[in-house]
Amino acid sequence: MTREELLQDVAYVRALAEEGRQAPLLGGSYLVFWGVLNAIAFTAHWAILTGYLPYLDGMIFAIVWGGYGLVAALGMLALRARTDVKPGLNAVGTRAERAAWGGAGLALIAIVVGSLARMLMTDDPTAPNAIFGAAFAIYGATLFGVATLSGQTWMRGFAWLSFGVTLTLCLFANADWAYLYAAIGSLLVLAWPGALLLKREPAAIV
Repeated sequence: MTREELLQDVAYVRALAEEGRQAPLLGGSYLVFWGVLNAIAFTAHWAILTGYLPYLDGMIFAIVWGGYGLVAALGMLALRARTDVKPGLNAVGTRAERAAWGGAGLALIAIVVGSLARMLMTDDPTAPNAIFGAAFAIYGATLFGVATLSGQTWMRGFAWLSFGVTLTLCLFANADWAYLYAAIGSLLVLAWPGALLLKREPAAIV
Protein backbone atom coordinates (compact mmCIF):
# COMPACT_ATOMS: atom_id res chain seq x y z
CA MET A 1 0.00 0.00 0.00
CA THR A 2 1.42 3.39 -0.93
CA ARG A 3 1.60 6.36 1.41
CA GLU A 4 -1.09 8.13 -0.65
CA GLU A 5 -3.44 5.14 -0.34
CA LEU A 6 -2.81 4.93 3.40
CA LEU A 7 -3.59 8.61 3.91
CA GLN A 8 -6.69 8.26 1.77
CA ASP A 9 -7.94 5.34 3.89
CA VAL A 10 -7.22 7.18 7.13
CA ALA A 11 -9.22 10.17 5.88
CA TYR A 12 -11.98 7.80 4.78
CA VAL A 13 -12.25 6.13 8.21
CA ARG A 14 -12.23 9.53 9.91
CA ALA A 15 -15.04 10.77 7.68
CA LEU A 16 -17.11 7.68 8.42
CA ALA A 17 -16.60 8.10 12.15
CA GLU A 18 -17.59 11.76 11.98
CA GLU A 19 -20.71 10.95 9.96
CA GLY A 20 -21.61 7.91 12.07
CA ARG A 21 -22.12 5.67 9.04
CA GLN A 22 -21.36 2.05 8.18
CA ALA A 23 -18.68 1.66 5.54
CA PRO A 24 -20.53 2.01 2.21
CA LEU A 25 -19.96 0.06 -0.96
CA LEU A 26 -18.68 1.71 -4.12
CA GLY A 27 -20.38 -0.34 -6.82
CA GLY A 28 -23.57 1.69 -7.07
CA SER A 29 -22.58 3.46 -10.27
CA TYR A 30 -21.79 0.12 -11.94
CA LEU A 31 -25.18 -1.32 -11.01
CA VAL A 32 -27.02 1.75 -12.28
CA PHE A 33 -25.02 1.71 -15.52
CA TRP A 34 -25.61 -1.96 -16.26
CA GLY A 35 -29.21 -1.88 -15.14
CA VAL A 36 -30.06 1.01 -17.46
CA LEU A 37 -27.93 -0.24 -20.36
CA ASN A 38 -29.46 -3.72 -20.17
CA ALA A 39 -32.95 -2.24 -19.98
CA ILE A 40 -32.39 -0.15 -23.11
CA ALA A 41 -30.91 -3.07 -25.08
CA PHE A 42 -33.60 -5.54 -24.00
CA THR A 43 -36.35 -3.06 -24.82
CA ALA A 44 -34.83 -2.44 -28.25
CA HIS A 45 -34.65 -6.18 -28.88
CA TRP A 46 -38.29 -6.57 -27.85
CA ALA A 47 -39.22 -3.71 -30.17
CA ILE A 48 -37.50 -5.49 -33.07
CA LEU A 49 -39.29 -8.77 -32.38
CA THR A 50 -42.66 -7.06 -32.17
CA GLY A 51 -42.18 -4.87 -35.24
CA TYR A 52 -41.77 -1.51 -33.53
CA LEU A 53 -38.26 -1.18 -34.99
CA PRO A 54 -37.34 -2.00 -38.62
CA TYR A 55 -35.84 -5.46 -39.13
CA LEU A 56 -33.32 -4.36 -41.80
CA ASP A 57 -32.77 -7.96 -42.91
CA GLY A 58 -31.52 -8.82 -39.43
CA MET A 59 -28.85 -6.11 -39.35
CA ILE A 60 -30.75 -4.26 -36.64
CA PHE A 61 -29.70 -6.93 -34.12
CA ALA A 62 -26.04 -6.31 -34.93
CA ILE A 63 -26.59 -2.57 -34.57
CA VAL A 64 -28.31 -2.90 -31.20
CA TRP A 65 -25.92 -5.40 -29.65
CA GLY A 66 -22.82 -3.98 -31.31
CA GLY A 67 -23.75 -0.60 -29.87
CA TYR A 68 -24.37 -2.28 -26.53
CA GLY A 69 -20.86 -3.70 -26.51
CA LEU A 70 -19.27 -0.39 -27.44
CA VAL A 71 -21.17 1.58 -24.80
CA ALA A 72 -20.40 -1.12 -22.23
CA ALA A 73 -16.66 -0.96 -22.92
CA LEU A 74 -16.50 2.84 -22.78
CA GLY A 75 -18.74 2.96 -19.75
CA MET A 76 -16.59 0.53 -17.79
CA LEU A 77 -13.50 2.62 -18.49
CA ALA A 78 -15.26 5.75 -17.25
CA LEU A 79 -16.64 3.99 -14.18
CA ARG A 80 -13.25 2.54 -13.28
CA ALA A 81 -11.70 6.01 -13.46
CA ARG A 82 -14.47 7.37 -11.24
CA THR A 83 -14.21 4.62 -8.63
CA ASP A 84 -10.42 4.56 -8.42
CA VAL A 85 -10.35 8.02 -6.86
CA LYS A 86 -13.01 7.21 -4.27
CA PRO A 87 -12.01 6.72 -0.63
CA GLY A 88 -12.50 3.27 0.86
CA LEU A 89 -11.17 1.14 -1.99
CA ASN A 90 -9.35 -1.08 0.49
CA ALA A 91 -12.33 -1.59 2.81
CA VAL A 92 -13.22 -5.27 3.27
CA GLY A 93 -16.76 -4.80 1.94
CA THR A 94 -15.55 -2.97 -1.15
CA ARG A 95 -12.94 -5.61 -1.94
CA ALA A 96 -15.52 -8.36 -1.50
CA GLU A 97 -17.91 -6.47 -3.75
CA ARG A 98 -15.36 -6.06 -6.53
CA ALA A 99 -14.27 -9.69 -6.33
CA ALA A 100 -17.84 -11.00 -6.38
CA TRP A 101 -18.96 -8.89 -9.32
CA GLY A 102 -15.70 -9.60 -11.14
CA GLY A 103 -16.42 -13.32 -10.90
CA ALA A 104 -20.02 -12.74 -11.94
CA GLY A 105 -18.82 -10.85 -15.01
CA LEU A 106 -16.58 -13.73 -16.09
CA ALA A 107 -19.45 -16.19 -15.63
CA LEU A 108 -21.73 -14.01 -17.75
CA ILE A 109 -19.13 -13.75 -20.51
CA ALA A 110 -18.84 -17.56 -20.59
CA ILE A 111 -22.64 -17.92 -20.81
CA VAL A 112 -22.95 -15.34 -23.59
CA VAL A 113 -20.12 -16.81 -25.65
CA GLY A 114 -21.46 -20.34 -25.24
CA SER A 115 -25.01 -19.34 -26.16
CA LEU A 116 -23.92 -17.40 -29.24
CA ALA A 117 -21.65 -20.25 -30.34
CA ARG A 118 -24.56 -22.65 -30.03
CA MET A 119 -26.71 -20.33 -32.14
CA LEU A 120 -24.08 -20.25 -34.89
CA MET A 121 -23.34 -23.98 -34.76
CA THR A 122 -26.94 -25.20 -34.66
CA ASP A 123 -28.63 -22.33 -36.49
CA ASP A 124 -30.95 -21.94 -33.48
CA PRO A 125 -32.06 -18.29 -33.16
CA THR A 126 -33.53 -18.96 -29.71
CA ALA A 127 -30.21 -20.09 -28.20
CA PRO A 128 -29.32 -16.64 -26.75
CA ASN A 129 -32.60 -16.66 -24.81
CA ALA A 130 -30.91 -19.04 -22.37
CA ILE A 131 -28.79 -16.12 -21.20
CA PHE A 132 -31.71 -14.49 -19.37
CA GLY A 133 -32.32 -16.99 -16.60
CA ALA A 134 -28.64 -17.62 -15.96
CA ALA A 135 -27.83 -13.91 -15.86
CA PHE A 136 -30.46 -13.05 -13.28
CA ALA A 137 -29.51 -16.09 -11.21
CA ILE A 138 -25.93 -14.78 -11.15
CA TYR A 139 -27.15 -11.28 -10.27
CA GLY A 140 -29.13 -12.68 -7.37
CA ALA A 141 -26.32 -14.86 -6.06
CA THR A 142 -23.85 -11.98 -6.27
CA LEU A 143 -26.18 -9.53 -4.56
CA PHE A 144 -26.81 -12.06 -1.79
CA GLY A 145 -23.11 -12.73 -1.30
CA VAL A 146 -22.14 -9.06 -1.31
CA ALA A 147 -24.96 -8.28 1.15
CA THR A 148 -23.69 -10.92 3.56
CA LEU A 149 -19.98 -10.11 3.30
CA SER A 150 -20.42 -6.35 3.54
CA GLY A 151 -23.13 -6.26 6.19
CA GLN A 152 -25.49 -4.46 3.80
CA THR A 153 -28.27 -6.97 4.47
CA TRP A 154 -30.94 -4.77 2.85
CA MET A 155 -29.55 -5.93 -0.50
CA ARG A 156 -30.84 -9.45 0.11
CA GLY A 157 -34.33 -8.33 -0.84
CA PHE A 158 -33.07 -7.45 -4.31
CA ALA A 159 -31.32 -10.82 -4.49
CA TRP A 160 -34.61 -12.62 -3.85
CA LEU A 161 -36.31 -10.40 -6.41
CA SER A 162 -33.66 -11.40 -8.94
CA PHE A 163 -34.30 -15.07 -8.19
CA GLY A 164 -37.98 -14.47 -8.89
CA VAL A 165 -37.14 -12.90 -12.25
CA THR A 166 -34.90 -15.90 -12.96
CA LEU A 167 -37.75 -18.32 -12.38
CA THR A 168 -40.09 -16.48 -14.73
CA LEU A 169 -37.51 -16.09 -17.48
CA CYS A 170 -36.57 -19.75 -17.35
CA LEU A 171 -40.23 -20.66 -17.79
CA PHE A 172 -40.90 -18.22 -20.64
CA ALA A 173 -37.45 -17.69 -22.19
CA ASN A 174 -38.66 -17.89 -25.79
CA ALA A 175 -41.60 -15.51 -25.43
CA ASP A 176 -41.15 -12.12 -27.11
CA TRP A 177 -42.33 -10.32 -23.97
CA ALA A 178 -39.52 -11.94 -21.98
CA TYR A 179 -37.17 -9.24 -23.30
CA LEU A 180 -39.40 -6.49 -21.98
CA TYR A 181 -39.75 -8.36 -18.68
CA ALA A 182 -35.97 -8.66 -18.47
CA ALA A 183 -35.64 -4.92 -19.12
CA ILE A 184 -37.92 -4.18 -16.18
CA GLY A 185 -36.05 -6.77 -14.10
CA SER A 186 -32.72 -5.07 -14.84
CA LEU A 187 -34.03 -1.77 -13.55
CA LEU A 188 -35.42 -3.40 -10.41
CA VAL A 189 -32.54 -5.65 -9.39
CA LEU A 190 -29.56 -3.63 -10.69
CA ALA A 191 -30.38 0.04 -11.20
CA TRP A 192 -32.59 0.40 -8.11
CA PRO A 193 -30.12 -0.96 -5.52
CA GLY A 194 -27.35 0.82 -7.43
CA ALA A 195 -29.11 4.15 -6.94
CA LEU A 196 -29.46 3.41 -3.23
CA LEU A 197 -25.75 2.61 -2.99
CA LEU A 198 -24.86 5.84 -4.78
CA LYS A 199 -26.71 7.79 -2.10
CA ARG A 200 -24.61 6.03 0.56
CA GLU A 201 -21.22 6.65 -1.03
CA PRO A 202 -18.75 8.52 1.19
CA ALA A 203 -18.32 12.25 0.89
CA ALA A 204 -15.32 13.30 -1.19
CA ILE A 205 -12.12 13.45 0.82
CA VAL A 206 -10.01 16.48 0.02
